[in-house]
Amino acid sequence: MTAQYETINLGISDLERISLPKFQRGFVWTNAKKNEFVETLHKGFPFGALLVYPESNAPDSRLLLLDGQQRLSTIKQYRDNPLLFWKPNNREEYLRQYSKMREILAGLNVDPDELLPEQRLDELVSKKIELADWSDEVAPYDKDARQLLRKCVNEMQEKIKEYVDLESLGILAIKFTGGKDQIAAVFANLNKGGMPLSKYEIFSAAWANEEIALLPAGESELQDEILENVKSYYSAMENDAQFELNNFSEDELTLNRSITLSEFGVALGMLVQSRLSALVGESSNAANEVGFGLLGIATGIDNRKLGTLNEYMGSIEKDLQCILEKTVNICTNLQDVFSKMLKRICARKNNEYATGLSTTFKTLSYFAALWNLDPSSAEYKNSLRNISAYYVFDSCAKVWSSHGDQRLLDYYPGKGKRDYLKPVDKDVFEEAFSRWLADTTPGINFSKEVQALVTIHANLSYLSGTIPYGESFELEHIIAKKRLNDAEESSNASSRRIMGGSLGNCMYLPKLINNKKKDKTLYEAGLPNGYSEFLEKSFYFSESEFAEIAVYLSEHEYDLVNQMIARRGKAVASDLVSCLLQLI
Repeated sequence: MTAQYETINLGISDLERISLPKFQRGFVWTNAKKNEFVETLHKGFPFGALLVYPESNAPDSRLLLLDGQQRLSTIKQYRDNPLLFWKPNNREEYLRQYSKMREILAGLNVDPDELLPEQRLDELVSKKIELADWSDEVAPYDKDARQLLRKCVNEMQEKIKEYVDLESLGILAIKFTGGKDQIAAVFANLNKGGMPLSKYEIFSAAWANEEIALLPAGESELQDEILENVKSYYSAMENDAQFELNNFSEDELTLNRSITLSEFGVALGMLVQSRLSALVGESSNAANEVGFGLLGIATGIDNRKLGTLNEYMGSIEKDLQCILEKTVNICTNLQDVFSKMLKRICARKNNEYATGLSTTFKTLSYFAALWNLDPSSAEYKNSLRNISAYYVFDSCAKVWSSHGDQRLLDYYPGKGKRDYLKPVDKDVFEEAFSRWLADTTPGINFSKEVQALVTIHANLSYLSGTIPYGESFELEHIIAKKRLNDAEESSNASSRRIMGGSLGNCMYLPKLINNKKKDKTLYEAGLPNGYSEFLEKSFYFSESEFAEIAVYLSEHEYDLVNQMIARRGKAVASDLVSCLLQLI
């Protein structure tokens, strides 16, 4: 068979001819990887061929980039901001010039920290600040000092210019000469070292021609939202990749209202993200996993066989509105349940919920179990009530830690193997929690699981109607971290022996008092009146218990300290189980 490719040489000016296909994956190289690549360019080493497809037979035709986005994006970034790469790769030279300039400034009896922070030097080297103006300002009466300062910056600029000769850079490319209808298949088969393609990126390529027609604008708010999500997805990709997206036009998308199956999967995941933030993270991976997982539930396709979704295009398009309505309805119900449980007190905007117990398969199992139930039925309402307890129980029992895809399939409509119709048995729940507690290891930091469990317990117990109005709280150590660190350091322990980061030593403490107490207890810090119920419901150590703990720490009786922490942990676990089962 005749080869469907030929090799061509590209230069730095050809970057403007290159565009990305809609199914190209996002930018995934780390800063370290990009720095390594720029070092390769500096040494003049070969860095692999790109794969492109010409849009026409013209010599200056635009080129569709099929493989090599990471390399070309990094080259373009280097061209636009070479200091960003030269600086970490030549740190010693950078610091040498920086120190020399600071010495010159110090000799002028001015403050180098004020006049030349590292960011200011970067701006001078990158010509964001005019060097002559700056030097005149900092050394107005010393011509020699001005010249020396300018010389340091000029030397750095010259070294950066010589570091990679972009104008002479040769970029080897393989030009695919086959049919345009084969592009997606070519891209889907690419996995040549570096960062492997995810299955969703393969779907995006393989299903590039599987179109779904949306209703006319205004006829379905949900379908309008799906279209907006697709636009947002591509806008984010275009910004990250620094290349123009081929065949993508917001105006054309708005006019035609036709999206691919892959685009629908991503947009569906984004719709869930916007409505179920208590369980689903904000990353693109989370959107892919949930969106395509929901399509699997809607069509009855095993999550391990999502590659066959395109065989169900007819039913997906036919049931499109129903799929969206079911998704939103379940999202609304689940968000109502879990936002109350997982809401962090005084959370940062990017960390609103404690999602340490959440997993994609577990979340999808809730959709699967509720998918074909009538929302007004007793089965639906019972399942929804029971899910909150199963959320914690399943984590303690570690039932989603392996073979999650098989377990998820058991919850699919019509499978009948698993559901959430019956509440968790209290004895079984407590036994699972006890086993989970028994696996606790020494340490000082709270795991994401501990943070989530403490947040749930706080929201269902001691922070639920037992505190003064308007008080703020934060997750903290009960036995102060400083006390634990001092005790273990004074014993010259080679490793941690106290369970300082366990469930039994974690709770939400009053922020105003906690910020002042440092190594004190709340009693020593002067807890105001009105907190007796808060202390009781949170199982906060009594004053006499703290006195015992202080003695044990001073005598390095770590086992006795751990026993007291473990005792409180068991009390919290038992109370949390009771609180969750009372919700049913």
